Amino acid sequence: MGNSSEKRQAPESANAVFLPTTGDNNLPLKGFPLRGRSDSGWSIFDDDIPYPIAVMKDSALANNGTTMREFCERNGVDIAPHGKTTMSPELFKRQIDDGAWAITAATTWQAKVMWEAGVSRVLIANQVVAPGEIEWLASARAQGFDVICYVDSVAGVAIFDEALGRLEPDQPFPVLVEMGVVDGRTGVRTIEEGLAVAGAAFASPHLALTGTSGFEGILGAQGERSAHDVVDEFLDQIVELTREIERRGWFHPSLDLIVTAGGSAFFDRVVARFGLLGLERPVRLVIRSGCYLSHDDGSLHNASPMGATGRTGYPDHLIPAIEVWGSVLSRPEPTRAIVGVGKRDASSDGLLPIVKKVRRRGASQVETVHEFRAIALNDQHAYLDLDPADPLTVGDLVAFGISHPCTTFDKWRAIPIVDDDYRVVSLAHTLF
Repeated sequence: MGNSSEKRQAPESANAVFLPTTGDNNLPLKGFPLRGRSDSGWSIFDDDIPYPIAVMKDSALANNGTTMREFCERNGVDIAPHGKTTMSPELFKRQIDDGAWAITAATTWQAKVMWEAGVSRVLIANQVVAPGEIEWLASARAQGFDVICYVDSVAGVAIFDEALGRLEPDQPFPVLVEMGVVDGRTGVRTIEEGLAVAGAAFASPHLALTGTSGFEGILGAQGERSAHDVVDEFLDQIVELTREIERRGWFHPSLDLIVTAGGSAFFDRVVARFGLLGLERPVRLVIRSGCYLSHDDGSLHNASPMGATGRTGYPDHLIPAIEVWGSVLSRPEPTRAIVGVGKRDASSDGLLPIVKKVRRRGASQVETVHEFRAIALNDQHAYLDLDPADPLTVGDLVAFGISHPCTTFDKWRAIPIVDDDYRVVSLAHTLF
């Protein structure tokens, strides 16, 4: 693209996008004080708080950021956390301040939000095939936005090449060949297909083939084969594809060679298998865990190498940061309590929320209780099975841990970040 006389400058930080606590059009934000407050200093137990309310513990966020940064430093890898998990400018900034190399997006729209929020480098871990989107990305790159996309078909390469050809960009657009699995989502299915796509990208005057990619998070045990064996086989295919493309000299010589995979469950396997690449040129290994910062009390806590069981051999662990608090609305039978937290407030696409803490009506202390899961969720209600002798009663407050943070974040326009006494120290706004 021709030189622009007015280069757009990214905002100085992710705080460039910061919504008022009253929400858009001065409408109230769910879970925020009814009488209105400043952004910090109030408690989630103040008498004008409408429940439910979702919070994040600042101490857990700090622990998780430090733990992941140290993991990456020890293993010589970078992280580009998947931003679709939170879509929060404040949390993007926190991750970048912790040393994230980039933020990952799933769509051009997400990438634009990140750019407007001050993120200077974004990896779109997906194919972009709409010409208008490609043109916007090329325009943003000309203004300083370091953005990279995936390709997984010769047809997709042709669409990208045609759209860029109309713009005549000054520099080629960097792309990664994505490896996939049969019956999975995007990505080439074989090494041969990957080489065909890589060859088409190499031949394009408008594209710069700069690496390979994949996502192992959809894989699991198959018959007698363990999840680790299945994941390792897939990662080894990415390694083989990368080696063969390098042998053919198709990677762009002046850009970083990027090899990336790694969701929130198997990033330790990615580090181990990608460490076997053995190429002469330097390689930037990038993992993309999106959920490490918030972690959870469910599927990720069970699956993560830094979760409940741990696989890395390191003493540090990720700590669940998200809690969703609700009031006990009813104790209609001796063995049943109904809490005002539902599918509109907490994720339900994995394990159901787990009861972790209680603040008794009229008390000032938070009690940690024996953990147990809700048995069902409606839109606004959580069903609890109790022992008839359990003292939980109407008006008590219950804290739930959640499973799968992605579909909890997208239910809140702003989430308070609290200290260990549940006083608000900052906010994380979400832009879904």
